Amino acid sequence: MIDVSRSDAGFVALVTIDVSDPAAHAPLLDLLSREVEQWVRHRPGFVSANYHVSLDGSRIVNYAQWASEEDYRESFRSNPDAGSLRAAITAIDGVDKLEMVGYTLARSITAAPA
Repeated sequence: MIDVSRSDAGFVALVTIDVSDPAAHAPLLDLLSREVEQWVRHRPGFVSANYHVSLDGSRIVNYAQWASEEDYRESFRSNPDAGSLRAAITAIDGVDKLEMVGYTLARSITAAPA
């Protein structure tokens, strides 16, 4: 479950990947999940990574929460293979475009108590 109101999730990396072939979903999600399992989740400041597929199948969104932008940036500086990840993603047939935008939490409204 995504909890954007967590005080330790001060930075969010929102990665949008345009996909022209739904057959790209499985290898793409496998690649991204493997990266998180192998090294990202062990980095200081990492909170969570979440993957969503659009209802029409044309996009995958990775919503990654970090304690700070510096923690996020340092995680990639510390991984010698991080530069090849973008190339591996875009090399998958059916992946058309990759875009990352960083955000900081400005306001959060949670569900009313039951």
